[in-house]
Amino acid sequence: MTPKSILAKRGRKLDASEKEAHDPISAHDLHITYPEKDVRTIGVVAFSGNMGPAMDILQHWAEANPGIKVYINGYLKSFARNGITTKPDAFLCTKVDLLLSLGGDGTFLSAARMVRGASTPILGVNLGRVGFLADASLDDLGRILDEIQRREYSYRRRMLLQVEVFKGSDRLLEDIALNDVAFTGQMGHQMVDLKVTAQGRFLTDYWVDGLLVSTPTGSTAYALSAGGPIIHPSADSLLLTPMNPTSLSVRPLILPDYMLVSVRSNLGRDQEVNMFVDGRNQFKLKPEHTVLIRKHKDGVRLVRPKGSSYFESLRSKLGWTGSRRSRDATVGTA
Repeated sequence: MTPKSILAKRGRKLDASEKEAHDPISAHDLHITYPEKDVRTIGVVAFSGNMGPAMDILQHWAEANPGIKVYINGYLKSFARNGITTKPDAFLCTKVDLLLSLGGDGTFLSAARMVRGASTPILGVNLGRVGFLADASLDDLGRILDEIQRREYSYRRRMLLQVEVFKGSDRLLEDIALNDVAFTGQMGHQMVDLKVTAQGRFLTDYWVDGLLVSTPTGSTAYALSAGGPIIHPSADSLLLTPMNPTSLSVRPLILPDYMLVSVRSNLGRDQEVNMFVDGRNQFKLKPEHTVLIRKHKDGVRLVRPKGSSYFESLRSKLGWTGSRRSRDATVGTA
Protein backbone atom coordinates (compact mmCIF):
# COMPACT_ATOMS: atom_id res chain seq x y z
CA MET A 1 0.00 0.00 0.00
CA THR A 2 1.34 3.41 -0.93
CA PRO A 3 1.94 6.13 1.70
CA LYS A 4 -0.93 8.11 0.18
CA SER A 5 -3.43 5.27 0.62
CA ILE A 6 -2.24 4.58 4.16
CA LEU A 7 -2.82 8.20 5.12
CA ALA A 8 -6.20 8.15 3.41
CA LYS A 9 -7.19 5.05 5.38
CA ARG A 10 -6.45 6.93 8.55
CA GLY A 11 -8.83 9.66 7.42
CA ARG A 12 -6.17 12.37 7.22
CA LYS A 13 -5.63 14.72 4.30
CA LEU A 14 -2.24 14.84 2.66
CA ASP A 15 -0.26 17.97 3.43
CA ALA A 16 1.79 19.81 0.79
CA SER A 17 5.07 18.00 1.50
CA GLU A 18 3.41 14.58 1.32
CA LYS A 19 1.76 15.46 -1.99
CA GLU A 20 5.09 16.76 -3.28
CA ALA A 21 6.79 13.47 -2.41
CA HIS A 22 4.06 11.43 -4.04
CA ASP A 23 3.58 13.52 -7.17
CA PRO A 24 5.79 16.61 -7.70
CA ILE A 25 3.57 18.00 -10.47
CA SER A 26 0.04 17.39 -9.20
CA ALA A 27 1.02 18.46 -5.67
CA HIS A 28 0.64 22.10 -6.77
CA ASP A 29 -2.62 21.54 -8.66
CA LEU A 30 -5.65 22.78 -6.71
CA HIS A 31 -7.91 20.91 -9.14
CA ILE A 32 -6.61 17.57 -7.85
CA THR A 33 -7.94 16.11 -4.61
CA TYR A 34 -7.78 12.75 -2.89
CA PRO A 35 -10.61 10.54 -1.56
CA GLU A 36 -11.44 10.78 2.13
CA LYS A 37 -13.85 7.85 2.36
CA ASP A 38 -14.21 4.34 0.96
CA VAL A 39 -16.30 3.64 -2.12
CA ARG A 40 -19.30 1.53 -1.07
CA THR A 41 -21.64 2.05 -4.04
CA ILE A 42 -20.85 2.19 -7.75
CA GLY A 43 -23.22 3.26 -10.51
CA VAL A 44 -22.73 2.14 -14.11
CA VAL A 45 -24.19 3.83 -17.20
CA ALA A 46 -24.14 2.99 -20.90
CA PHE A 47 -26.39 4.11 -23.72
CA SER A 48 -25.40 2.09 -26.79
CA GLY A 49 -23.17 -0.71 -28.02
CA ASN A 50 -22.23 -4.21 -26.89
CA MET A 51 -21.65 -4.08 -23.15
CA GLY A 52 -21.15 -7.83 -22.65
CA PRO A 53 -17.34 -7.85 -22.21
CA ALA A 54 -17.37 -4.86 -19.84
CA MET A 55 -20.22 -6.24 -17.77
CA ASP A 56 -18.51 -9.64 -17.53
CA ILE A 57 -15.57 -7.92 -15.85
CA LEU A 58 -17.87 -5.92 -13.55
CA GLN A 59 -19.91 -8.98 -12.59
CA HIS A 60 -16.83 -10.98 -11.68
CA TRP A 61 -15.47 -8.05 -9.69
CA ALA A 62 -18.79 -7.51 -7.91
CA GLU A 63 -18.94 -11.19 -6.93
CA ALA A 64 -15.41 -10.94 -5.49
CA ASN A 65 -16.32 -7.74 -3.60
CA PRO A 66 -19.82 -8.32 -2.16
CA GLY A 67 -19.42 -5.43 0.27
CA ILE A 68 -19.66 -2.93 -2.61
CA LYS A 69 -23.07 -2.47 -4.21
CA VAL A 70 -23.22 -2.05 -8.00
CA TYR A 71 -26.17 -0.34 -9.69
CA ILE A 72 -26.78 -0.05 -13.44
CA ASN A 73 -28.99 2.11 -15.67
CA GLY A 74 -31.89 0.98 -17.82
CA TYR A 75 -29.79 0.26 -20.90
CA LEU A 76 -27.86 -2.38 -18.92
CA LYS A 77 -30.90 -3.97 -17.22
CA SER A 78 -30.32 -7.33 -18.93
CA PHE A 79 -27.18 -7.65 -16.78
CA ALA A 80 -29.07 -7.20 -13.49
CA ARG A 81 -28.08 -10.34 -11.60
CA ASN A 82 -25.62 -11.59 -8.99
CA GLY A 83 -26.09 -8.53 -6.78
CA ILE A 84 -26.16 -5.99 -9.63
CA THR A 85 -29.37 -3.93 -9.47
CA THR A 86 -31.06 -1.59 -11.97
CA LYS A 87 -31.72 1.94 -10.73
CA PRO A 88 -33.15 5.10 -12.38
CA ASP A 89 -30.83 7.86 -13.56
CA ALA A 90 -31.85 10.15 -10.69
CA PHE A 91 -30.53 7.57 -8.22
CA LEU A 92 -27.29 7.01 -10.15
CA CYS A 93 -26.60 10.76 -10.27
CA THR A 94 -26.75 11.42 -6.55
CA LYS A 95 -26.86 8.22 -4.50
CA VAL A 96 -23.64 6.47 -5.49
CA ASP A 97 -20.03 7.09 -4.49
CA LEU A 98 -18.70 6.63 -8.03
CA LEU A 99 -20.18 6.53 -11.53
CA LEU A 100 -18.69 4.39 -14.30
CA SER A 101 -19.28 5.54 -17.85
CA LEU A 102 -18.99 2.65 -20.34
CA GLY A 103 -18.44 3.80 -23.92
CA GLY A 104 -16.59 6.66 -25.56
CA ASP A 105 -16.36 10.39 -24.92
CA GLY A 106 -19.98 10.83 -26.02
CA THR A 107 -21.13 8.52 -23.23
CA PHE A 108 -18.94 10.39 -20.77
CA LEU A 109 -20.48 13.72 -21.82
CA SER A 110 -23.93 12.26 -21.21
CA ALA A 111 -22.83 11.03 -17.77
CA ALA A 112 -21.46 14.48 -16.94
CA ARG A 113 -24.81 16.01 -17.84
CA MET A 114 -26.53 13.49 -15.59
CA VAL A 115 -24.51 14.48 -12.51
CA ARG A 116 -24.69 18.25 -13.12
CA GLY A 117 -24.75 20.05 -9.78
CA ALA A 118 -23.85 16.88 -7.87
CA SER A 119 -20.41 15.89 -6.60
CA THR A 120 -20.54 12.33 -7.94
CA PRO A 121 -17.15 11.51 -9.54
CA ILE A 122 -17.03 9.80 -12.93
CA LEU A 123 -14.61 7.20 -14.28
CA GLY A 124 -14.75 6.90 -18.06
CA VAL A 125 -14.05 3.43 -19.45
CA ASN A 126 -13.14 3.72 -23.12
CA LEU A 127 -14.90 1.25 -25.41
CA GLY A 128 -14.54 3.53 -28.43
CA ARG A 129 -11.53 4.92 -30.25
CA VAL A 130 -9.57 7.98 -29.04
CA GLY A 131 -11.19 8.66 -25.68
CA PHE A 132 -9.73 11.82 -24.11
CA LEU A 133 -12.37 11.74 -21.37
CA ALA A 134 -13.05 8.02 -21.20
CA ASP A 135 -9.40 7.05 -21.07
CA ALA A 136 -9.44 3.97 -18.79
CA SER A 137 -9.11 0.86 -20.94
CA LEU A 138 -11.29 -2.19 -20.51
CA ASP A 139 -8.20 -4.33 -19.93
CA ASP A 140 -7.31 -2.19 -16.90
CA LEU A 141 -10.81 -1.97 -15.43
CA GLY A 142 -10.44 -4.76 -12.85
CA ARG A 143 -7.11 -3.42 -11.63
CA ILE A 144 -8.43 0.15 -11.42
CA LEU A 145 -11.48 -0.97 -9.42
CA ASP A 146 -9.15 -2.78 -6.98
CA GLU A 147 -7.09 0.40 -6.62
CA ILE A 148 -10.23 2.46 -6.07
CA GLN A 149 -11.20 0.07 -3.28
CA ARG A 150 -7.80 0.79 -1.68
CA ARG A 151 -8.16 4.57 -2.27
CA GLU A 152 -5.18 4.54 -4.62
CA TYR A 153 -6.58 7.15 -6.95
CA SER A 154 -7.40 10.86 -7.06
CA TYR A 155 -9.93 13.29 -8.51
CA ARG A 156 -9.45 16.02 -11.08
CA ARG A 157 -12.03 18.78 -11.27
CA ARG A 158 -13.01 19.84 -14.79
CA MET A 159 -14.60 23.16 -15.69
CA LEU A 160 -18.16 23.38 -17.05
CA LEU A 161 -19.81 26.11 -19.09
CA GLN A 162 -23.19 27.57 -18.20
CA VAL A 163 -25.14 28.37 -21.36
CA GLU A 164 -28.26 30.55 -21.46
CA VAL A 165 -30.32 31.87 -24.37
CA PHE A 166 -32.46 34.99 -23.89
CA LYS A 167 -35.05 36.80 -25.96
CA GLY A 168 -35.21 40.12 -24.22
CA SER A 169 -35.61 39.29 -20.53
CA ASP A 170 -37.13 35.85 -21.21
CA ARG A 171 -34.76 32.92 -20.78
CA LEU A 172 -35.47 30.35 -23.49
CA LEU A 173 -32.77 27.82 -22.72
CA GLU A 174 -30.40 26.90 -19.91
CA ASP A 175 -27.80 24.16 -20.32
CA ILE A 176 -24.26 23.09 -19.42
CA ALA A 177 -21.28 22.06 -21.53
CA LEU A 178 -18.19 20.11 -20.60
CA ASN A 179 -16.63 20.47 -24.06
CA ASP A 180 -18.01 23.37 -26.06
CA VAL A 181 -20.80 25.47 -27.51
CA ALA A 182 -20.73 25.49 -31.31
CA PHE A 183 -22.32 28.01 -33.69
CA THR A 184 -22.64 26.99 -37.34
CA GLY A 185 -24.59 27.94 -40.43
CA GLN A 186 -27.65 26.15 -41.75
CA MET A 187 -27.18 23.00 -43.83
CA GLY A 188 -23.54 22.90 -42.77
CA HIS A 189 -22.29 25.26 -45.49
CA GLN A 190 -23.72 28.73 -44.87
CA MET A 191 -21.29 31.13 -43.22
CA VAL A 192 -22.36 32.96 -40.09
CA ASP A 193 -21.88 36.53 -38.91
CA LEU A 194 -21.65 36.66 -35.12
CA LYS A 195 -21.24 39.64 -32.80
CA VAL A 196 -19.23 38.65 -29.74
CA THR A 197 -18.62 40.60 -26.54
CA ALA A 198 -16.50 39.64 -23.53
CA GLN A 199 -17.33 41.01 -20.09
CA GLY A 200 -19.65 43.56 -21.70
CA ARG A 201 -17.05 44.90 -24.13
CA PHE A 202 -17.27 44.41 -27.87
CA LEU A 203 -14.71 41.91 -29.10
CA THR A 204 -15.34 41.49 -32.83
CA ASP A 205 -17.75 40.35 -35.52
CA TYR A 206 -16.88 36.82 -36.63
CA TRP A 207 -17.60 36.10 -40.31
CA VAL A 208 -16.84 32.38 -40.23
CA ASP A 209 -18.05 28.89 -41.05
CA GLY A 210 -18.51 28.45 -37.34
CA LEU A 211 -17.39 29.52 -33.88
CA LEU A 212 -16.53 27.33 -30.89
CA VAL A 213 -16.59 28.49 -27.28
CA SER A 214 -14.77 25.78 -25.37
CA THR A 215 -13.53 24.74 -21.95
CA PRO A 216 -9.97 23.46 -21.52
CA THR A 217 -11.48 19.96 -21.73
CA GLY A 218 -13.02 20.91 -25.06
CA SER A 219 -9.69 22.16 -26.38
CA THR A 220 -8.90 18.56 -27.41
CA ALA A 221 -12.31 18.10 -29.08
CA TYR A 222 -13.64 20.04 -32.10
CA ALA A 223 -11.48 23.06 -31.26
CA LEU A 224 -8.36 20.99 -31.86
CA SER A 225 -9.57 20.04 -35.34
CA ALA A 226 -10.28 23.72 -36.01
CA GLY A 227 -6.68 24.70 -35.21
CA GLY A 228 -7.12 25.78 -31.60
CA PRO A 229 -4.48 25.32 -28.89
CA ILE A 230 -4.46 22.54 -26.32
CA ILE A 231 -5.18 23.92 -22.84
CA HIS A 232 -4.25 21.98 -19.72
CA PRO A 233 -7.46 21.06 -17.84
CA SER A 234 -6.30 22.88 -14.70
CA ALA A 235 -5.89 26.19 -16.57
CA ASP A 236 -9.52 27.31 -16.23
CA SER A 237 -10.24 29.56 -19.19
CA LEU A 238 -12.56 30.13 -22.13
CA LEU A 239 -11.33 29.35 -25.62
CA LEU A 240 -12.84 31.03 -28.70
CA THR A 241 -11.95 29.19 -31.90
CA PRO A 242 -13.15 30.52 -35.29
CA MET A 243 -13.66 27.92 -38.00
CA ASN A 244 -12.46 28.98 -41.46
CA PRO A 245 -12.62 32.76 -40.92
CA THR A 246 -12.66 35.05 -43.95
CA SER A 247 -9.70 36.97 -42.47
CA LEU A 248 -6.41 35.25 -41.60
CA SER A 249 -5.94 37.76 -38.78
CA VAL A 250 -8.85 36.21 -36.87
CA ARG A 251 -7.16 33.71 -34.55
CA PRO A 252 -8.14 31.52 -31.59
CA LEU A 253 -8.39 33.53 -28.38
CA ILE A 254 -8.02 32.43 -24.75
CA LEU A 255 -9.97 34.44 -22.17
CA PRO A 256 -9.82 34.28 -18.36
CA ASP A 257 -12.53 32.17 -16.79
CA TYR A 258 -14.29 35.05 -15.00
CA MET A 259 -15.40 36.64 -18.27
CA LEU A 260 -18.96 36.50 -19.54
CA VAL A 261 -19.12 35.88 -23.29
CA SER A 262 -22.14 37.09 -25.26
CA VAL A 263 -22.93 35.86 -28.79
CA ARG A 264 -25.55 37.33 -31.15
CA SER A 265 -26.33 36.78 -34.80
CA ASN A 266 -25.81 39.61 -37.28
CA LEU A 267 -27.64 37.73 -40.03
CA GLY A 268 -31.04 38.76 -41.39
CA ARG A 269 -34.26 37.76 -39.67
CA ASP A 270 -34.93 35.06 -42.26
CA GLN A 271 -31.59 33.37 -41.49
CA GLU A 272 -30.80 31.21 -38.50
CA VAL A 273 -27.63 30.00 -36.80
CA ASN A 274 -27.37 26.49 -35.42
CA MET A 275 -26.22 26.29 -31.81
CA PHE A 276 -25.04 22.97 -30.36
CA VAL A 277 -24.18 22.34 -26.71
CA ASP A 278 -21.71 19.44 -26.46
CA GLY A 279 -22.91 18.31 -29.86
CA ARG A 280 -26.59 18.17 -28.91
CA ASN A 281 -29.58 20.29 -27.94
CA GLN A 282 -29.65 22.20 -31.21
CA PHE A 283 -31.14 25.68 -30.94
CA LYS A 284 -32.02 27.94 -33.87
CA LEU A 285 -30.42 31.30 -33.07
CA LYS A 286 -32.05 34.40 -34.57
CA PRO A 287 -30.97 38.07 -34.37
CA GLU A 288 -33.33 38.72 -31.45
CA HIS A 289 -31.62 36.06 -29.33
CA THR A 290 -28.65 36.58 -27.02
CA VAL A 291 -26.47 33.68 -25.86
CA LEU A 292 -24.60 34.12 -22.59
CA ILE A 293 -21.73 31.75 -21.81
CA ARG A 294 -19.79 31.73 -18.55
CA LYS A 295 -17.98 29.41 -16.19
CA HIS A 296 -20.47 27.27 -14.28
CA LYS A 297 -20.34 27.58 -10.52
CA ASP A 298 -19.85 23.80 -10.24
CA GLY A 299 -17.48 21.58 -12.10
CA VAL A 300 -17.44 17.85 -12.64
CA ARG A 301 -15.04 15.47 -10.91
CA LEU A 302 -13.13 12.90 -12.95
CA VAL A 303 -11.51 9.88 -11.35
CA ARG A 304 -7.75 9.79 -12.00
CA PRO A 305 -6.53 6.19 -11.75
CA LYS A 306 -3.21 5.53 -10.09
CA GLY A 307 -0.36 6.72 -12.32
CA SER A 308 -2.68 8.78 -14.52
CA SER A 309 -0.90 11.43 -16.59
CA TYR A 310 -2.47 14.09 -18.79
CA PHE A 311 0.78 14.46 -20.72
CA GLU A 312 0.94 10.72 -21.31
CA SER A 313 -2.64 10.82 -22.53
CA LEU A 314 -1.74 13.53 -25.05
CA ARG A 315 1.25 11.53 -26.26
CA SER A 316 -0.72 8.33 -26.72
CA LYS A 317 -3.92 9.84 -28.16
CA LEU A 318 -2.21 12.27 -30.54
CA GLY A 319 0.72 10.08 -31.48
CA TRP A 320 3.38 12.39 -30.08
CA THR A 321 6.89 11.01 -29.89
CA GLY A 322 10.07 11.84 -28.04
CA SER A 323 13.46 10.35 -27.38
CA ARG A 324 13.65 7.36 -25.05
CA ARG A 325 16.05 9.35 -22.87
CA SER A 326 13.45 12.11 -22.44
CA ARG A 327 10.73 9.64 -21.52
CA ASP A 328 12.91 7.81 -19.00
CA ALA A 329 13.84 11.10 -17.28
CA THR A 330 10.24 12.20 -16.79
CA VAL A 331 8.81 12.24 -13.27
CA GLY A 332 5.38 13.10 -11.92
CA THR A 333 1.87 12.56 -13.29
CA ALA A 334 0.50 15.86 -14.56
